[in-house]
Amino acid sequence: MLLTSCAAGISDGSPSAAPTLPPTSNSGHPPSSSISPTSSSPRPQVTCVSFLTSAPCSEYVSVAGSASGVDLPWVEPGSLTVQLSSVNDSLQLAVKTPCNPISGRVSINGSTLTAERLATGAMGCIGEQSEQEKWVLDFLARQVEMTFSQNTLNWKSGPDMLSFKIK
Repeated sequence: MLLTSCAAGISDGSPSAAPTLPPTSNSGHPPSSSISPTSSSPRPQVTCVSFLTSAPCSEYVSVAGSASGVDLPWVEPGSLTVQLSSVNDSLQLAVKTPCNPISGRVSINGSTLTAERLATGAMGCIGEQSEQEKWVLDFLARQVEMTFSQNTLNWKSGPDMLSFKIK
């Protein structure tokens, strides 16, 4: 006595008809199944949020940066962008670096921005771009004091500074 494949039953060894499979559509799913991209979870509610009450709600681009008082030439205009949004009532920071994007949950208390959970893209840069991304992550790991003056958003984190203009 032999068992047939998939343990469908006991066989005496004689050939049997192949099982009948339901027809499939081009998607590989049976036509009777209903898989719809609109049946997933609701779209998140995303709104722009100002970093400070005195600053317009916008995407900002870097114009200057320094580490312990030394200018960072790689923070050329536009090499970093930052934007703050509310996603389902949670503050989310989005940063574009020369390497990967960085994003995550933040909180603001007065003029102090604190990153709570940040994630980076998975591109895997090497050399200078990797070091620049690490510098930005280290910058954001500390509390960031923010000011807005003369259409410039200024961030200070420990001994380091970044300045941004409205995009």
